[in-house]
Amino acid sequence: MTDLLDTNRIMNTAFKLILTIALLTGAIAKSADYELYLLAGQSNMDGRGKTVNLTEDQRRPSEQTFMFYRNPPYASDGWQPLAPGFSIPPKHRSGVPSPTFGPEIGFASVMEKSQPDRRFAFVKGSKGGTSLRRDWNPGVKDDPKSQGTIYRNFIETVRLGTSALTKDGHTFKLRGLLWHQGESDSKSSAERHHGRLVELAGRIREDLNAPKLPIVVGEVFDNGKRDSVRKALRPCLFLRHNHLGSGNAF
Repeated sequence: MTDLLDTNRIMNTAFKLILTIALLTGAIAKSADYELYLLAGQSNMDGRGKTVNLTEDQRRPSEQTFMFYRNPPYASDGWQPLAPGFSIPPKHRSGVPSPTFGPEIGFASVMEKSQPDRRFAFVKGSKGGTSLRRDWNPGVKDDPKSQGTIYRNFIETVRLGTSALTKDGHTFKLRGLLWHQGESDSKSSAERHHGRLVELAGRIREDLNAPKLPIVVGEVFDNGKRDSVRKALRPCLFLRHNHLGSGNAF
């Protein structure tokens, strides 16, 4: 047990050292224009992939993509080079970097290869075990008491992240939102889940003053127990006039 704890401390120290070196070399210190993407959802988005299963290249901090992560009470220390570890798995109590990662690693890899001359900024606000019914409920506009805690946290996370970018002299274009969630609403009817998802999409666009924000919705794994959620996502394919997208898209 002691050896395992010592190994984790060494990994954490090494990770932070790599990030510090990247920052000191001017990777994000110079003013730049960023393609900004928002990442939100529950454990599917927060990430439960194990970093130890990645290749050395996949574990290396990016020089092209940066992350601003919040999962209160844990958070990244401002903007950091993207790497595995921006995730809080169950029973993890030591903050980031953690031993897990989310879909941002694969997404960044694809974006960097397809647009090698651009820089990317990801704002990620996610928390496992949360639902649209309660935690992500957008409630009434300008009435925080009517809103779910995680929804309020997410909007605050986006504002904190974008403010930090502009404060440091950077510019950005908000390109889209990636949403991945579902298990906590698996007992809801497809109609109810779909209605809540559409309401959430509309309120995020309204609160961020981005009425045409594209939203891509990841599908939950089909294990025979999430049929209502998967059914709720299918109509998203027919809402392209609202830019509600998915592996499915709003």
